[in-house]
Amino acid sequence: MTALRTVECTSRRSRVVPSPNWPALEVGGGEAEIGRTVMGLSEDVISREGIIASMEDVALKQFLFLRNLAEPVIARFGDHGTKALGNAFKRYGQWRGENIRMSQASLVSGHDALAFLANWDSCDFVLASLAGGVEAEGSSTKATLRLPGVPGTAYFQRRQGKPELLHQYWSGLLEGMPTGYDGKLALTCTSAPLGEPWGVQVAYDGKPTGRIGIERVRAAIHDIFADPARALAVVRATSRNAGALYMFIAREVIRVWDATGEQLIREGVRGIGRERGSVLREKHIREGKPLNLNTLMMDWDGPLVSTWVFNEGYLSDGAWHQDCRYCPYADAWAEFGKEGLDLGLLYDIELHTTMYQTYHPGTIVRWDALKTRGDHLCKFRISIPELASPNDPEYERSKEQ
Repeated sequence: MTALRTVECTSRRSRVVPSPNWPALEVGGGEAEIGRTVMGLSEDVISREGIIASMEDVALKQFLFLRNLAEPVIARFGDHGTKALGNAFKRYGQWRGENIRMSQASLVSGHDALAFLANWDSCDFVLASLAGGVEAEGSSTKATLRLPGVPGTAYFQRRQGKPELLHQYWSGLLEGMPTGYDGKLALTCTSAPLGEPWGVQVAYDGKPTGRIGIERVRAAIHDIFADPARALAVVRATSRNAGALYMFIAREVIRVWDATGEQLIREGVRGIGRERGSVLREKHIREGKPLNLNTLMMDWDGPLVSTWVFNEGYLSDGAWHQDCRYCPYADAWAEFGKEGLDLGLLYDIELHTTMYQTYHPGTIVRWDALKTRGDHLCKFRISIPELASPNDPEYERSKEQ
């Protein structure tokens, strides 16, 4: 079995070109034209351009999750919904602050304003530096970052999201982070209109124990692509954060409104699935690609090489059978025991059924095992029966019928 890079149609089977960068798949009965900038199982984890594409994708997810999950809550409960979301953002910020505090990098660098910025746990500032420059200045007790705009602006403007929601997200996140990182830290941000310059102020009201200077902060933002492994680690951390953001919103909304809260969260997750499925469907139609599982998984809207980790598997026009060993979302959810996994299961079912069936209505979503059901692996067994090939493996459970 060889690693899949490009697929060329040869009747019912396909010729596979090896590539050491991507997971091994046996391919049958399909065709796809794979470029160096697509994502999914064709993710480029070597070039600077490929890693930037991965960063852009995972950074987008936090804002896609935010808008789709929050808008039904605000529409139903108004100011009370806004208050509940604010509590969720603060608790999410606390969790992220704890993760920064517990990281090996923080153990080495110590605690103060500059050490916190140097160990920021997502792609936000790196991508902002590519979009128009990020200025960092200050000392161990007081530092400032100036960005060309609020991260998430482009997505919210494109999807006509509410600017006040994006501002609330950032202010709540930054308010919560010191609780998890160090109570002597204080974070604030400006409330500039979307599209205008935006800044983060960091103050440390204690004896600094950091061992880095402002140049290290600048290097963490501007020079990350000199170390591709470090850049990919930030991609994975950013994706893990998005999974946690979903969980904190879902947990708070369901805590306050119980069954109605769960109803709203399911609506929000379906909104995520519809948006992602429709974007991919329209993209592939525009590119003249056939709508099948081969096309979808080879150009999935996520980094399925650097961030999700898969065993060898099988992919054709009508079947995708592959086992996921590491999922950044499930990794975050599992920290919260049964509650986190139950909320993850809600996400798994609503997201995958909606997204796949939006892309192709004939898709059947099944798993032989699922991390959010307590299993070690997520064993994806996705099919489109009308596109099935005689070479496709039979779904194990169907043999018993």
